Amino acid sequence: MRIAIGLGSGPDAGRAARQAACEARKTVPEPDLAIAFGSIYLDQKEVHEALRAELGPAALVGGSSYREITNAGVTRGTVAVLLLSLEGARASLATADSGPEPYSTGLALAKGLARPSDPGLRPLGLVFASVASGYENEMLRALAMKLGRMPFFGGLCCGDYDLGMSHPDFWTNYQYAGPKLMRQTASMALLELPREIEPCFGFSHGWQPVGPAVRLTKASGAKVYEVDGVPVFDYYRQFLGGGQSDAFFELLVQRYAFALEDEGSPYSVVKLPVACDFKEGCITYYPAEDLQGRSVRLIQASRRALLEGAREAALRLRAALAGRKPDLVFMVSCCARASILHSVIGRELEVVQEILGREVPLFGFYSGGEIAPPLSRYDDVVSPDLPMAGSCYHVTTVGLMALCSPKPAVSSFPAPALMEEADPGREAERLRKLLARSEEILDSTESFLSNLSRKSYQDAERLRKQNEVIHRYTPHEVWKEVGRRADRGEYELPDAEFNGAFLFMDVKGFTSFSEEHEAAEVVRRLNEIFGPAADVIYSCGGDVDKYIGDCIFAAFRDAGAAVQAGLRILRLLTDLKARGSPFTVRVGVNAGRAVRANVGSGLRREYTFIGDAVNLAQRLESACTPGKLLMSEAVFKQAGGLPAPGVVGAGVPPRSRLDSGLPGAPERREVAVKGKKAPVVAYEVGPAP
Repeated sequence: MRIAIGLGSGPDAGRAARQAACEARKTVPEPDLAIAFGSIYLDQKEVHEALRAELGPAALVGGSSYREITNAGVTRGTVAVLLLSLEGARASLATADSGPEPYSTGLALAKGLARPSDPGLRPLGLVFASVASGYENEMLRALAMKLGRMPFFGGLCCGDYDLGMSHPDFWTNYQYAGPKLMRQTASMALLELPREIEPCFGFSHGWQPVGPAVRLTKASGAKVYEVDGVPVFDYYRQFLGGGQSDAFFELLVQRYAFALEDEGSPYSVVKLPVACDFKEGCITYYPAEDLQGRSVRLIQASRRALLEGAREAALRLRAALAGRKPDLVFMVSCCARASILHSVIGRELEVVQEILGREVPLFGFYSGGEIAPPLSRYDDVVSPDLPMAGSCYHVTTVGLMALCSPKPAVSSFPAPALMEEADPGREAERLRKLLARSEEILDSTESFLSNLSRKSYQDAERLRKQNEVIHRYTPHEVWKEVGRRADRGEYELPDAEFNGAFLFMDVKGFTSFSEEHEAAEVVRRLNEIFGPAADVIYSCGGDVDKYIGDCIFAAFRDAGAAVQAGLRILRLLTDLKARGSPFTVRVGVNAGRAVRANVGSGLRREYTFIGDAVNLAQRLESACTPGKLLMSEAVFKQAGGLPAPGVVGAGVPPRSRLDSGLPGAPERREVAVKGKKAPVVAYEVGPAP
């Protein structure tokens, strides 16, 4: 196997391409395959023409790139060429238009290639395409279906990422499709390697989680509108702040992606926010798929974390090599990573070389999307039994591929770029120190912000869970009022007048039952009543103020709603008794004025109702016949009953809309109440116990 890497630079695009090709041909004069990446800042037509002139009939793939990767470093405005002569291998090339349906692109690409059939060879697909719809995984799915299981490795050619993905010129990218320079094209070089040449892989990203799982509650395909019921832009502004411009927001939001995690797998799929539609209120995520209802975690990118991701990818590749020295390492990283790494972009390559060796030929580019298998060993990648087998289209990741042969390869590659002589002047030295300090401050600031975001998110999540617990133990009206006042910066609830109705419901027979049964059984049977009774109260517009032993105290704005809630509770108990419940209930309802006041001390308070109207409701419940509801005369009138006769004991008023459907008419009673000189007129309704 012969391997050669050439690098050309300079403002003359054709000259740079010729320089790279000629340098590589010194070692591989008759290549089977040529892979080339030309900087987006160079004239692509001139680059391609020069490559074709120098390389002749060799199969050529590649295209425009954001940055070029060789042993000379990570360069900009250059042309990088890799030439391969693979003894005993087969190489074939196919191209297809990248239309709006990536699956169709994959089918068309596979149609131009023969399905590998020789079991003595290892198939490997090198795929280079354009950034199209974001659904490029569908293209890989079609290729695997038509050509069989094999690793696919490569990337998407990109435009000028510095302009942002919302800029139309970002999508201006080119592919070297053999003798043609194309746009919106996919090309694949199918290599059938001898069994002794084994490809191995490394893959990772380095994004760090900053919060627990959340759910994408409103999405259309890859467009997300809501996260846990919150508009997606409001969700992100928790971390980015609310006063930033749309342009700043779109730039910074790309440091906060989502991760789809597979349970039991060390790999997570990064979903990068690539386009913000502020008018429509959505953010588009790549790689694209249907995100409705998906569970994700917020993740954050920092320079140090991305470099650790590159280190992890290199370590996985080295583990798969099992002590063997690679003949070639092919590296594909994302242009989004390059943007975040910024002035330390070269460190990503250095990290990989520290693990795999600086003497190994290394070639690649910064892409608009990476194509790589998550698993590292060839046999694992093509296994039909492993859940992470196969290859995927990724974003903001780094993918590595090594070719390893038992016989040493003949190779050549450019030397690391020589650093300019240091200026001995004091000013130059001062500037170097200032730059080094600035880089340190930037890294420290990123680390601080990352930790702060993580802590803030965790604190907010803990507070949210605490609020959920407190909410369950607090009357709903009190909870809402606390929220309204907190929004205004007020953290005290003032005493307030309340005009409405009050309901007391007591469980008859509970005391004796609790004496004869275990505590767990007592609680279970009590909640069989309290659970559905509370649901009825809330559905009728009431609010459970408190549970008092075996009693419920609730408040309503409307007296009729309170009576209807009481009657529905009686019907619930009738059903429970039919199923063997030993209990009955009594319900008392009264209406009038009360004060909702703060009762207690500064250490423990209760915001509850106080007044004669509340006391009378409780007295009516105590005087009620078990299995019935006893309401005051005021409630009877407000709830729709006819005015009571003027003479005590003159009889029961005619049936009204209140007692419609009841088994019996309301019974007028005169009840002696503690603290009242005269008996209180009340009406009792409900089935007999």
